[in-house]
Amino acid sequence: MQQRDVERLIRKARSGDVRAFERLYETHYDRVYGFIRARVADFEDAKDLTATVFMRAWEALPSYDARGIPFAAWLFRIARNAVIDEYRRTSREPQRVRDDDAAEVADIVAVDETVLARCDAEHLRRALRRLTDEQAAVVVLRFFWDMPVADVASALGKTEGAVKAMQHRAVRTLARYLSEGEDASS
Repeated sequence: MQQRDVERLIRKARSGDVRAFERLYETHYDRVYGFIRARVADFEDAKDLTATVFMRAWEALPSYDARGIPFAAWLFRIARNAVIDEYRRTSREPQRVRDDDAAEVADIVAVDETVLARCDAEHLRRALRRLTDEQAAVVVLRFFWDMPVADVASALGKTEGAVKAMQHRAVRTLARYLSEGEDASS
């Protein structure tokens, strides 16, 4: 979706147009969920937090002022704060694995592919959780959200140079964490 289309939807949503906000939600849901899922162990908690982010965004939309910060970056700030609030609320207690997750697999042929995809995704999520919050945010925004360095810098309140340096360190550290996991499973 083009930036001008997003801005038009924001104007409509600010005036109470629920359908316009629904379009914003549909456009940004996957990226917000992906960011939260990378930081939260349980997928149900990630869904709940994503809903919280969009509820907070709806409530704060009348006071939203772009000031050069893209709407996606504003949503990211809300999402990041929601994750921090959740960690504070739960005191970072470990999440248990749910047995009913296996019920999502529809046929036996897809079991191997599903298990491998989930293991790879979970391996990446665990590695991302080992990064600092800012490093993880840079990785998610740059590579999952495909956000330009300038927008990431605005979202994090950092200079572009600082974001590039964080990205470099984060990618090196992430590669090390991921290779450690491969060595352990070999």
